[in-house]
Amino acid sequence: MGRFNVRFWYWLLGGVTLVVCLAGRPAIAHIPNPLPTSQPPPVLVQAAPSLEQQAQTAYDQGQYQVAVELLQQAHLQYQAQGQPLRAAIALSNLSLTHQQLADWTAAEAALIQAWALLENQTAPLGVQAQILDVQGQLQFAQGRFTPALETWRHTAELYGQLNDPQRHVLSRLHQAQALQAQGLFQQVSLTLKDLAAELDNQPDSAMKSTLLRQLGDNLRATGHLDEAEAALQASLAIAQRLQNDPLIAAAALSLGNLEQGRFKMAAERRDRPAALNHARTALLHYQQAAALAEEELGIQARLNLMRLLTDPIAAQWDTAIGFYPVIQQRLSQLPPGRTAIYGYIGLVENLITLKEKSDRADPSWSELAKLLVPAQAQAEALGDIRAQSLVLGTLGHVQEKALQWAAAEDLTHQALALVEPIQADDISYRWHWQLGRIFKAKGQNDAAISAYTDAFNTLEGNRSDEAPANRDNQHTFRRGVRRHLVTANPDVQFAFRQSVEPIYRELVDLLLLPVSDSRDKAQDKSNQAQVRLQQALHVMQALQVVELENFFQACIEQTVDINQVVDEEDPTAAVVYVALLDDRLEVMLKLPKRDNLVHYTAPAKRKAIKHTLSQFRADLARGADVQHHGQELYNWLLKPAVEQNLLSPETIKTLIFVLDGNLRLIPMSILHDGEDYLIKKYALSLSLGLDVRKPKPLLPRRQLQILAAGLTTPPEASYEQLPNVNKELNEIKDTGLSSTLLRDKRFTSKALERQLENTDFNIVHLATHGEFGLDRQDTFILASDGRIDIDTLGQYFQSRRQKETNLEILILSACKTATGDSREVLGIAGATVQAGAKSTIATLWSVDDKASITFAEKLYAQLGKSDVSRAEALQKAQLDLLKEYPGRPRYWAPYVLVGSWR
Repeated sequence: MGRFNVRFWYWLLGGVTLVVCLAGRPAIAHIPNPLPTSQPPPVLVQAAPSLEQQAQTAYDQGQYQVAVELLQQAHLQYQAQGQPLRAAIALSNLSLTHQQLADWTAAEAALIQAWALLENQTAPLGVQAQILDVQGQLQFAQGRFTPALETWRHTAELYGQLNDPQRHVLSRLHQAQALQAQGLFQQVSLTLKDLAAELDNQPDSAMKSTLLRQLGDNLRATGHLDEAEAALQASLAIAQRLQNDPLIAAAALSLGNLEQGRFKMAAERRDRPAALNHARTALLHYQQAAALAEEELGIQARLNLMRLLTDPIAAQWDTAIGFYPVIQQRLSQLPPGRTAIYGYIGLVENLITLKEKSDRADPSWSELAKLLVPAQAQAEALGDIRAQSLVLGTLGHVQEKALQWAAAEDLTHQALALVEPIQADDISYRWHWQLGRIFKAKGQNDAAISAYTDAFNTLEGNRSDEAPANRDNQHTFRRGVRRHLVTANPDVQFAFRQSVEPIYRELVDLLLLPVSDSRDKAQDKSNQAQVRLQQALHVMQALQVVELENFFQACIEQTVDINQVVDEEDPTAAVVYVALLDDRLEVMLKLPKRDNLVHYTAPAKRKAIKHTLSQFRADLARGADVQHHGQELYNWLLKPAVEQNLLSPETIKTLIFVLDGNLRLIPMSILHDGEDYLIKKYALSLSLGLDVRKPKPLLPRRQLQILAAGLTTPPEASYEQLPNVNKELNEIKDTGLSSTLLRDKRFTSKALERQLENTDFNIVHLATHGEFGLDRQDTFILASDGRIDIDTLGQYFQSRRQKETNLEILILSACKTATGDSREVLGIAGATVQAGAKSTIATLWSVDDKASITFAEKLYAQLGKSDVSRAEALQKAQLDLLKEYPGRPRYWAPYVLVGSWR
């Protein structure tokens, strides 16, 4: 919303004409009536625009409802004239337009009709490809990524047969989108690199510049930022050689977006100098785009620049507010349509952010409401339901900020009523959330819970108001609009903590408040409290998955629920769920064979807890005493349950922790009850957004096959040598277990890939430096020939997933979190997912090189024993290290087990 990506699509004129579209929309297609080859072409005379031409104009201006009506007329006209080919094209364009309105049912119906018309026709390959492309877009929009990929592969084949390199490139770019959505990052990388090579061989042209820009945008979306910059700079250079100002502006806008993304990443890493450098570069690109571009592209450049300047790190409040009248004037000059409407909404959103962050009085809230009047008038005149809802909802948000609760509630209800019938979940979840905030501010907690639950269910795809048949048709898309948001839009990853995560956290906060006494007295209060606890637990589990999907920007396969495993498979395990809220810490305890959850609250505020955890990590790093920190955490997390005799070591052997925020950075083994560390009483495991795979005990020792790779001298000077790595590998070899070793220079990326492809290992042990970063691109291990990022590592493991032998355990014995941010720990879960492993053992900070020898010896002495689980094997190894390094937890505590604990 409020953002006009510069993209291009095509429109068929007898088969091969390309037109550039600058409004972020695929262009609709048209073909004239085919003429017999024996007749000369007719002489064109001045005539009124055809229905298709009128539809194209309406579509380009964002007047989608008008375009729908015109295309429906065109379809009926061609059918009456006995021209099924033209009618089919009109229907495919109608589907495309319905997609812009998020009317998926109508879009699918139009495509079905189009294919039915072509059943008895010999349709030109170009027409087939056009309709297939529209079909792929619909499948992708519905979250059906695998069918979309296959459809776009078919279109690529057709364009190859037509010798149409431009459209072939387009189809490959679409394939990259679908691969990205499925988490097949290495295939995405290979596809985009192939396209870069293909484009490099083409002569300079406007089309090449456009294709390179689209390639750069796709590379940015998949996290290949350096390659994205190269493609965008190449696009810019061609545009400059052609002296084509619109193309120069478009490339500059994309480069600005790239640098703004880098700015946000640097800010997330708390690297202020780098962030400011990227902000300055983005500023220059946006200024260039704004100076050269006309209409919507120039507006978008100014909106993006204004948004950049409202960020506290790059804050230039006066400069940012200076764009307000300029953008407003330019918006008033645009023709009525969604482009202008979304521009007004984007401007108001920027001004809301500016007012909040700079504490400015002007413009007033009433002035912001008036700013949306022309947008509201245009949306109503065009009959654009989505646009009307967005305007009304944004007006409701303005009134919410102005503390005008009655007006805010009324406007939000109106916005919601418009989009619910068309199932526009990507919009409706926002208005449910907005209603929840309004009710909460008014002290109406029950109503707030209801609204927040609606927002949560919309994001997750849990709708109870759908007819069964409709639910089947829409199941994949309904599975979660949040998944489509994350996979379809690279900018969502940065907005996640502002636009998605708060819904989950704020709902948990409300659900864990005491049940109101004003409820129906006939309703058992304790039962109602338990219902809310179960709902809060469900929301927390979903949040863990959402965070991991945001880290990956892809969907994560769901498997078996942890609570189900505890009840059905392991009666000696308990699950500890921890929610870190602003004003308190909430704990829920799932005990085996008990339906009811145990719940208690620690009155510790998030800020104080964050400070304690930061000190905890700092003291660990410098070898200071941390027992008092461990005891404080123990008192918060476990003491109330222990005092109720709920966690007796006689019956509970393993604790599985589902942690929140920076608590993930502290190994639970280091908690202290005043007498001893927690590791002495329980085996421990950690869940990081993964429902464990169907749990089975580890294979017997005689069936274990280990691949162990280690690196003494890292290829990057910033990393210390690991002189004892070969001794660690020797300990593995000396266990007598079947093992293959890759030492030092033999440990290359290619050698690792080859071994994983050719041998059915069930344990992979990597003794090398590595880091878990804030995102996939910053999560890697080191081989002798350089870094292996998590996506590439996942691709290496991909080749073995069809084999009968499962990867039981992935061990990363020398990795660490990069900056101490809680999201970096998600990299461990990411490695588990990419490797297809049931469990991962990793380290939260760099371990002592000598201590790792003892750890390997003791761990492998336990793995595979019939009466020892994975968690217990890790526990015993850590206890042996604790004996060797008493009072020094930094040597024995960093190891954590993620995934299956049995």
